Amino acid sequence: MKKSLLTKALLTFSVIGTVFAFSNTVKAADNYELVWSDEFNGNSLDTNTWNYEIGTGSWGWGNNEQQYYTDRNIRVSNGTMKITAKREDYGRMKYTSSRITTKNKKNFKYGKIEARIKMPKFKGVWPAFWMLGANQDSVGWPKCGEIDIMEAINDENLVYGTLHWFNDPGNNNADSGSSVAVADRTEYHVYGVEWTADKLRWYVDGKVYRTMDVSNDSFSEVRKEYFVIFNMAIGGQWPGYNIDETAFPATMEVDWVRAYKKVEETTTKYTGPMITVTEDAVETCSGKWGSYFGSDWAGASGTLKSTDKAVTGATMNITSIGNSQWGVQQYLKGLHYYPGRTYNYSFTMKSDVNKRVFVKVAGDGDEEIFGEYIDLKAGVPYNFSRQVTLAKDMEGVLDLYFGMGKCDGDAAATNSAANITLSNVSFKTTTQIPDPNYNNGESTTNKTTLPSEEKTTTNNGVTTTNNGVTTTGNGVTTTSKVVVSRPGKVSVKKVVRSKNNRNIKINIKKVKGVTGYQIKYSINKKLKKAKTVTTKSVKKTLKKLKKKTYYIQVRAYVVKSGNVKVTGDWSKIKKVKVRK
Repeated sequence: MKKSLLTKALLTFSVIGTVFAFSNTVKAADNYELVWSDEFNGNSLDTNTWNYEIGTGSWGWGNNEQQYYTDRNIRVSNGTMKITAKREDYGRMKYTSSRITTKNKKNFKYGKIEARIKMPKFKGVWPAFWMLGANQDSVGWPKCGEIDIMEAINDENLVYGTLHWFNDPGNNNADSGSSVAVADRTEYHVYGVEWTADKLRWYVDGKVYRTMDVSNDSFSEVRKEYFVIFNMAIGGQWPGYNIDETAFPATMEVDWVRAYKKVEETTTKYTGPMITVTEDAVETCSGKWGSYFGSDWAGASGTLKSTDKAVTGATMNITSIGNSQWGVQQYLKGLHYYPGRTYNYSFTMKSDVNKRVFVKVAGDGDEEIFGEYIDLKAGVPYNFSRQVTLAKDMEGVLDLYFGMGKCDGDAAATNSAANITLSNVSFKTTTQIPDPNYNNGESTTNKTTLPSEEKTTTNNGVTTTNNGVTTTGNGVTTTSKVVVSRPGKVSVKKVVRSKNNRNIKINIKKVKGVTGYQIKYSINKKLKKAKTVTTKSVKKTLKKLKKKTYYIQVRAYVVKSGNVKVTGDWSKIKKVKVRK
């Protein structure tokens, strides 16, 4: 829906010229099951599912749209949801309409999303059925990603399907889409998208008109949760401002909207023993605290005094906090974690001046998982303790950040000095996972690190005592304190530049017993905004690299029983010249 400053002519659309006489029915594929729907069978909109968005948004919702959205231009009756656009003066605008979303109420990731819709057709109208990334508020557009399932404009019989994503390192919106002609858009058609981690397939009435490969790391936005939006705009950059005043009132009608998930193939359920693991991600992190001072853009300066162990923290000697929160940063990157678990995050921080600091836990693309301001009093230790829950489907990096520059509401003056000490840092969880040493009914838990004292094993009437964890299998109950082994550290063995100066071949030093390797690369020497690829081989080619110099890290991972992924430490950063 959001087109930024682009026009239809600038988008990469390929029009399918044939007008299909599509059927008005569509059958869900045998390998999909319905997980949610709104059939609009009531007499009002279900506000447990939907939100009304009111007003004109920022610059006409980013598109210079000419309508004012209200909650009175929408109704549910006779089994359909109706959005009606009207010609009326309201809120300094000449038109009214409606826009609804499932934001913060219903999010979706992968599967099929489809709706049965009929819509008006006249100059200036812009109906849409689309999705935005659920992390929109924390990362903004286009970093959140946008999947336009169906858009139509003016009096065309064309409908459009488009993906918007963040073009890094271009630092702007990128988009790609196609259009298809339908027999008559004022009649009902089923518009949908089939969505996997690797592909997007847009279809009308079950017939696919566009397939897009999104397996590249550039499309990381696609592998997040999204929420659904219906709206009907009037005017704007794309449809233009030649609006047919005689067409009002005009109604977009939705019979139903449905979400399906793919039925996975039957897999063998893990029935082996479980172990309890207590792990402090800061204590096990091999990295050190780092710092950033935005001297050129924020006027910030200073130094970091760190120790060899991350848990003991570091001291920031800030000579100027500058004029921006993120002008001064302290960070610890590459923490090992278990998705879906709740962590206890704690530390002690002390400042020699009254100072506000922003505490952030971040994932891929610096996406905020947790964020909170704390206010330090001069000379008084601040003992911080919070619980942070990670998403069950979380992938990629986990980093800790502190924004120590000039924050909103900061007691410290712009460009003033501060000495801030961080200590006793912990990011800890206790959780049960499948025994990583259990294989085909046999447990080799005794190969992991066990204390020599306090062991308890019960078998055939013989009992010994131990401490910590209970596992049960084959009639034998074993309780033991277990430390799960992680893959050994790897290194980049060799990097070869291709003749065309755009590809590099990476050879990784082999580690026995691992499932594969993750490669992280960036044009930034601190690997900010790095892209990550996975390979099961010790050789990997990175293709179509556009910049002269890249920085690379690798690490090994093992997929244990129960699909638990355990990663090793990142290697040292290696600098690679792609072009002479």
